[in-house]
Amino acid sequence: MARTALGAAGPGHAVPADAPSPLPYAPPVPRQARSPHHPDEPSTGWSALARQLRDPLIDALSADCRELVAADAALCGTNARDFDIQLRLHAPLMFGADHGKRPSASLYEEMRTRLIARSSRIAGYTQDADICANSSLLLGGGQARREFTVRRPDGSSVGVNFGPVSPGHGYLYQAKLHYMLCARADTMVEVGCYLQGATHPVTYLAFSVCDRPGVVQALRRQGIPAERGNLLILTRALGLSGAVRNLMSFTIGQAVRHVRSMGCRFIVTAFNPLLGFTGSALHATNFIPFATAPVAYFYDQFGSYMTRRQSLSATGTDRRAGNYRNLLVVLGTDSTARKETRKVETLQHVAEPTPRAPVGEPPALDPDELRGYRHRLEAAWSLSTAHPSYAREPLSSKGQCGVSSVWLARQLRLREIEATYCYGRLSFDDPSISSVDHHCWIEIGPAADTARLVIDLTCDQADGFEEKVIYRRHDELTREGIRYEPVTRLAVDDLPGDRVWSRYTRLEESMTAKWGMRTLYESV
Repeated sequence: MARTALGAAGPGHAVPADAPSPLPYAPPVPRQARSPHHPDEPSTGWSALARQLRDPLIDALSADCRELVAADAALCGTNARDFDIQLRLHAPLMFGADHGKRPSASLYEEMRTRLIARSSRIAGYTQDADICANSSLLLGGGQARREFTVRRPDGSSVGVNFGPVSPGHGYLYQAKLHYMLCARADTMVEVGCYLQGATHPVTYLAFSVCDRPGVVQALRRQGIPAERGNLLILTRALGLSGAVRNLMSFTIGQAVRHVRSMGCRFIVTAFNPLLGFTGSALHATNFIPFATAPVAYFYDQFGSYMTRRQSLSATGTDRRAGNYRNLLVVLGTDSTARKETRKVETLQHVAEPTPRAPVGEPPALDPDELRGYRHRLEAAWSLSTAHPSYAREPLSSKGQCGVSSVWLARQLRLREIEATYCYGRLSFDDPSISSVDHHCWIEIGPAADTARLVIDLTCDQADGFEEKVIYRRHDELTREGIRYEPVTRLAVDDLPGDRVWSRYTRLEESMTAKWGMRTLYESV
């Protein structure tokens, strides 16, 4: 099965340093690009913007290597389009000072091992997902219809349901199937369309709260009243089958209704022409270009692409910066919001995101709220969320420290509070209280700061310790004979790669089932 993608939140356009920029700093966005009622766009419309944000060097490399790509795609069990995406994703690493001196075949050969490894991995997981999603029902093509069916060429219909995607399945789609091979730790909403009888979605969308102030500022400069409490970012979009071309547009339309009920008025995503995406599904659903944003490409020590978030804690990262830019597009979720987005007349230029500022004065949290979190977590714990060491013991806080700490760290991220996930030892000077040799908690503040805050929602794992929740400064706890000694410290963005994540997804699913999905306003 061919896969489709929108390039949501992916890396952007590269312009050679010795070439003039193809995109003026404040180009007009014509009204023809704002409505699907203008199929024949002039040279200044949506399609022209996408073409201008392509890189001629990468386009030329892709064209020169078309036959090589097709042969290796067949070898990997994928299609040439998906393999070409990986080629384009890794091409910026190849274009150094001597980019004009090396033949395309030589550049391709240098990348080939990495491209085959990534494409084969995606293809293998996609084949399994296709079976679970009943993608074979779409063989031969068809068209998604408003009555939640896909009408096939022979006149028969396939039923379609729209609904939430479980965090476990969402992790599969983000970390194993999406071309970036990276799950977002801050994913808040996951939805998709399911074919009749399927356990996995055939189309998948993921949304996060906006964590880039520059995006909100760019929208407000356009006269759009955006804020963190009414805005979501479409971070991942994936379709398992390219046979039904309007199914992704249909999914986006249903997702708009879903997030609108949560209080979301505006949806933003990054459109990535560099990778060859046309943005047709975004255009069809009335997204409007409003800004460009610079993007740097990052690669690990083996030359394999990694996202900006992955690079923050990775060692040996190769950062390839240049005049690379994304196109940011916005969609209003109701009639008033759509009128406000139609005010856009120029493209703003968002600055490159800066590293998160170090915490100064630790934020004040409500101890009663933390105890309330503990109460909610207790209702969602199960043996499947506990560490395997405690799977045979009666259900308690024991073994729930990891998943509970991940959940709390994510909640604080929504409130723009950065916490660190810690794994290590909890011990006590009081000999009547047992130590916990393998324990997890979160901290707020630098590791070297003795005044950093410790938050532990499961400290009663220690036999003989009466408190359920600890929220105090590290130095104060030490003076009281309560010693938190971390061995490993992970940022929130690193958590999807940790072994705790699979158990955390079960906890998140249980939390949603028991307590419901909070509105966007409540979350931020």
